[in-house]
Amino acid sequence: MPLMNATAITPQVAVSLSAIPLSFNNLPFLPRRSFNFDLGKRVSRRRRKNFFPLRVVAPPSSAPAFDEERLEQEEDPIQAGEVGEEQEEYRVGDELGEDSSGSKFSWRDHWYPVSLIEDLDLQLPTPFQLLGRELVLWFDKNNSEWVAFDDKCPHRLAPLSEGRIDENGHLQCSYHGWSFDGCGSCTRIPQASTQGPGARAVQSPRACATRFPTMVSQGLLFVWPDENGWERAKATKPLMLPDDFEKPEFSTVTIQRDLFYGYDTLMENVSDPSHIDFAHHKVTGRRDRAKPLPFKLKGSGPWGFAGANDGNPRISAKFVAPCYYMNKIEIDTKLPIVGDQKWKIWICSLNIPMAPGKTRSIVCSARNFFRFSMPGPAWWQVVPRWFEHWTSNKVYDGDMIVLQGQEKFFLSKSMEGSDDVNKQYTQITFTPTQADRLVLAFRNWLRRHGNSEPEWFGLSTNQPLPSTVLSKREMLDRFEQHTMKCSSCKGAYEAFQGWQKFLISSTVVCCAAAGIPSEIQFRVVLAALAIICAASAYALHELQKNFVFVDYIHAKID
Repeated sequence: MPLMNATAITPQVAVSLSAIPLSFNNLPFLPRRSFNFDLGKRVSRRRRKNFFPLRVVAPPSSAPAFDEERLEQEEDPIQAGEVGEEQEEYRVGDELGEDSSGSKFSWRDHWYPVSLIEDLDLQLPTPFQLLGRELVLWFDKNNSEWVAFDDKCPHRLAPLSEGRIDENGHLQCSYHGWSFDGCGSCTRIPQASTQGPGARAVQSPRACATRFPTMVSQGLLFVWPDENGWERAKATKPLMLPDDFEKPEFSTVTIQRDLFYGYDTLMENVSDPSHIDFAHHKVTGRRDRAKPLPFKLKGSGPWGFAGANDGNPRISAKFVAPCYYMNKIEIDTKLPIVGDQKWKIWICSLNIPMAPGKTRSIVCSARNFFRFSMPGPAWWQVVPRWFEHWTSNKVYDGDMIVLQGQEKFFLSKSMEGSDDVNKQYTQITFTPTQADRLVLAFRNWLRRHGNSEPEWFGLSTNQPLPSTVLSKREMLDRFEQHTMKCSSCKGAYEAFQGWQKFLISSTVVCCAAAGIPSEIQFRVVLAALAIICAASAYALHELQKNFVFVDYIHAKID
């Protein structure tokens, strides 16, 4: 499900905003660093598009200085009446014109955010897939840094993620006990003799684990997917979250979830703010508040694209390849007593291609209003992170089955012929409104610059996609996709289980003890306590489902 989802807008906020005379719930979901645009080259005879690389891992190509006034004065050909009625449907090829440069995007020359640091376990190795490559993430306490290895022991190729951190702080394979330090060097082979060829085996380059460049920035662990790209990795920096995330007047929340549909399906979804009022009705939107969203593209190129709408709220969106989608939502409103207010929301969606049909969604959100309803360090921010995740997971669930069906259809179309689905997109779908403009811009970028799909490492494209074989129950499985990978939700789930066992035990004890006292009042008190404990245990059982599975049926949400 698209990441326009894990939102910072809770149902309580949506209710509070419903009294404000503007359609707040028409907002899209996803953001990042402030929007500085640079003018780019002319890519169409009708109009000029604008290039604007920002703080991105590997800056694509240099662009002329940005002239903001000039950018704002540029007209959209359709709004300016340059396109006839018969051409009003937006097409992938028409959206930005054809690019004669033939420039291609390199999937492997970028930093990828693979996990939130707060959700990684310092004591355990963690498996992860990146571009189809199996990795193991672990904390090297000797050097106080996070490390990424190829997830296979050089000995007999057992997964190192099934291993442990040994007494020396090294990663030990669980199959034969080989150990590796943070640099990947083998430090121990239990089966090797202390003298002769066996002793020298530890120093052999063939005994080393394959290490990948890593970096920690703004609470995220980044991995460079090419083990031979150390120089390029050192020369580049990952894209930063907006400066507002560091300001005290903003509250932030983060979430990550592994989704069983493809990178392109998720990216298309987060490029589409118009679905929110319907797919997330009474969660972050309302059906009766849907309205036209006339987006205008501001720039494009191998680096990505950007666009915005006019009006209140104003939504500025930017996609920075390969996996960043950023939405900045600005709302001008007026409240009693305090007067005019300028509310701002950032929703930064990081969509990491794990394998064909599997994507990790990391969402970092921030806002400068209703901060009491968000998790935070202040004494008055009492909402726990796991409770906020219940709302965010509703957003994911609202898209899940819809996107599963969409992906199945696109797959069947791609199997019918040899043509690229991205090239056929406007023939397969009907996209007559400007609300779909950013969706078309992404499909256009993927076709022209992204080779139509991520550059996978050694994977067969004949493998069935998860969305084609998984049931609805498996697609909506919060426990495996999120809870077990989230430190907050995992801790809360275990606490719920502990309290539930305690309350059940208390119920049994109170029931057994109720018949002992001769005084009727003591019996009544014990019986009442038994009922309270039983009811509380049942309530915890029902609430615990929010960590595991909640069926999502759109038709039953009035």
